[in-house]
Amino acid sequence: MLVGLDVGGTFTDAVVVDEGRILKSHKCRTTKPNLMEGIEAALAGVATAIEPSKVTRVTLSTTIVTNALVMNQVDPVDLYVIPGPGMDIRPMLPVTPIVLSGYTDHRGSLAAPLRQRELDQIPGEKQNARAAVSAKFSVRNPKLEQALKEELLGAGYETVSAGAELSGSLNFPRRTVSAFFNSAVQGTFEDFSEAVKAALARYGLTAPIYILKADGGSLPLERMKASPVETAFTGPAASVLGMAALRSMPKDMTVALDMGGTTTDISLWENGVPMMARGGAMIRNYPSAVRSFAVSSVGIGGESAVAFDENGKLTVGPDRLGPSLVLGGTVPTLGDALIVLGKANYGDTDKAWQGLANLLRKAPQGYVAGTGNDVADTDNTAIAAGDATAGITAGNAAAGIANGAVIAFAKDIVAAAVTVITDGIAASVQRENKLPIYVVRDIVEPKIFKPEKLVAVGGTAVTLAPFVSERLALPVQIPQNAPVANAVGAAVARETLMLTVHVDTAKGVLVVPELGIHEKQRSVQTAAQAESLALDYLQKAAGDLGLTNAPSGHIILVEDVPIIEGWQSMHRLITVKAQLEPGVSEYVQ
Repeated sequence: MLVGLDVGGTFTDAVVVDEGRILKSHKCRTTKPNLMEGIEAALAGVATAIEPSKVTRVTLSTTIVTNALVMNQVDPVDLYVIPGPGMDIRPMLPVTPIVLSGYTDHRGSLAAPLRQRELDQIPGEKQNARAAVSAKFSVRNPKLEQALKEELLGAGYETVSAGAELSGSLNFPRRTVSAFFNSAVQGTFEDFSEAVKAALARYGLTAPIYILKADGGSLPLERMKASPVETAFTGPAASVLGMAALRSMPKDMTVALDMGGTTTDISLWENGVPMMARGGAMIRNYPSAVRSFAVSSVGIGGESAVAFDENGKLTVGPDRLGPSLVLGGTVPTLGDALIVLGKANYGDTDKAWQGLANLLRKAPQGYVAGTGNDVADTDNTAIAAGDATAGITAGNAAAGIANGAVIAFAKDIVAAAVTVITDGIAASVQRENKLPIYVVRDIVEPKIFKPEKLVAVGGTAVTLAPFVSERLALPVQIPQNAPVANAVGAAVARETLMLTVHVDTAKGVLVVPELGIHEKQRSVQTAAQAESLALDYLQKAAGDLGLTNAPSGHIILVEDVPIIEGWQSMHRLITVKAQLEPGVSEYVQ
């Protein structure tokens, strides 16, 4: 038995899955700033289906780290960098770093050590309780980074994040950004972890707790305390996994939409597989080394606020100012417009009509409802524009607004929202089709992504996705259990892990940066031997973490570069990446 929890910007969902079937699901409002109230309410909604002794794992997808980053509610961090010669990366970083001497070259040789005089000054440089350290070429030799980390801990820092421990890939600026934000969110994540364990204990749940990562895998909660930045953007990851678990993804080039209450997340799929972000995720517009799906978001959801801006233009989103009018809110929303059009039916529907009529009465001079949309007439004949009585309320009459005008206004609102979404889709496709060219084959055989289908999940999918489908003239598929797809994705997420092995046969050096390994060796001389060694390290690391449902590891990258000396290829630089593949452990119905 598996329990999945998804804490979104508007709703918190819970599901109980057993042997590929959803036994029970529940959706409730996300409670901010105390997310635990919403989590406990979601658990209460599925409690009757939970047999604590049978639950083998609880997995959470949480916005706690994403929200902290977006709202800048993070701990201040002292950032130390060891850049050596070359480009000045300070303008590319979130804060002004403390720059130290020392240098490791591109082959991993120590070209210059840390200076003791600078290390002695660290206590005076210390401004905050948390720190991060990043050194150029630390993935070739992490010793300088590790030595500085030890010095910082000795100087009294509570935690220190190191770039090479978070990513084994070459890209000094990205690793530095990852290390900085990792330290910035550690306090938030630690508080959240303790609260989650207490909440689950109140329901008798003592099964291992896992947290979803941005790349669609999961790891134990305790392990993620060391790298909480990897839990940013897990909402989009949960939706991607949910679509896979519900077997809703066709083999065609597909645009997937996760339509929630606050945002719509857009991902691109090909051959039933989601595309990954090249290089890593963007955090506050800074490129990081955090592996993630290629997902973008637009500020359109069921509770996106509707207003006229200072220029008299009708706007929908990106702000969410509370629930829809029908649920007791104070500002008209996209959800209210969908109710007026007969696409949804919940809450006090009269308030939707009244609210849109009141807003229309305040419209700027010259605005004519119905002239800015391409939304087809609703199929609900009870509210056809020609019906002079349907939907008329006391509020409408008081406002002096005809019923047909309110319907036309609702269509304008939906059309404006659809435009934001379709523009977001176009931007995602354009971005994918403009990726850099690295090999000749990309020129000879260019890969062009051309959407052929849409798949939509999330609480707003049933009501809004058909309008997007109509605008783009693409068929749309909305799977069963679409409203709780994210929680399903979290419940069945595989455990995952990735390691990098780098071998320099000329120097006789082996490096596994994520594990802090840098040692002499002469036994590995070929790429095949490096691949075998990488899989061994991966399986041992998985065993040390207690990963139980991890699939067999596989190799995802091999770089084998000959070193030419005296016109002969004498030695090799070999880099191998091995991974426990993200994905779903079972399909769900």
